[in-house]
Amino acid sequence: MIILNESEYKELLKETETIEKDQSGEKVLKYTDGKYMKLFRRKRLFSSALIYPYWRRFVRNAHSLKKKGIPTIDKIESVVRVPHIKKTGVVYLPLKGDTLKFLIVNKNAPSNLPEQFGEFVSGLHHKGIYFSSLHLGNVVMTASGEMGLIDISDMRSVPFQIPLFTRKTNLDYLFRCRQGMKLFTDSEQNEFIDAYLKNTPHAFKKQLTEFLDRQLKKIKK
Repeated sequence: MIILNESEYKELLKETETIEKDQSGEKVLKYTDGKYMKLFRRKRLFSSALIYPYWRRFVRNAHSLKKKGIPTIDKIESVVRVPHIKKTGVVYLPLKGDTLKFLIVNKNAPSNLPEQFGEFVSGLHHKGIYFSSLHLGNVVMTASGEMGLIDISDMRSVPFQIPLFTRKTNLDYLFRCRQGMKLFTDSEQNEFIDAYLKNTPHAFKKQLTEFLDRQLKKIKK
């Protein structure tokens, strides 16, 4: 692990671009060579992050996704601790490609994108991946046409397909958030649902069909 003092960190900020920040300071930095640093801090004095820090979860999640054949950040280069701001950073090579949101907004999305996205989400659930921040801004389409995940801090991986309740929670967020299903047209939303349900276990299909029908009605109000 690399440790940066205050002056070294200030020098780093001069040499990188701040991509994301909040009230606590920088969250994501971009290096001139294309690498990124994601910075993590413990939000509460007493939390599970005291035992298992957020940066370790980020690294673990990247390894879990790769094991399950899901494209994600390309390579973790190093871990950097910055004691004076009580943060730890992970330096990594990003997954190359464009987010689905970018493709849609710039009218450059393939015609089968909603169907492919439905299959991708169903595949995540089948492989035991619960990505709580799932939306079109966190899914990348690579040059080869594969879909993969970025910003993977809020994720869990289990050795079995995720249960019905967790699927509903994940899909509910996808339908509610601004970068989610609202970016699709009505017909594209139906294409996503058809593709998702086509690849859903029979035991869940009836309840998920009814659930997704209600979600459609909510976002059309």
